[in-house]
Amino acid sequence: MKFDKIFYWLLALFVLYLIIEVIKKILGSGLSYETLAVGLLIANIGYTIALHSKISNINSKLSGHIGWHKGRKERE
Repeated sequence: MKFDKIFYWLLALFVLYLIIEVIKKILGSGLSYETLAVGLLIANIGYTIALHSKISNINSKLSGHIGWHKGRKERE
């Protein structure tokens, strides 16, 4: 759980850095286009992984709740 929060905040800081670099590129300096493209791709993959873990957590909670309605006992 703690690793997820650390990963999420590091990813948010990375995306903030990329936003600053994109603004610098628009104004005429900054990283090259290829570097920005790779950075944005890495950010996209990172957010996909973070979103998948959150959806998986919600899915397990929902599955347990629906099982409770069907009379199943909760696993401990």
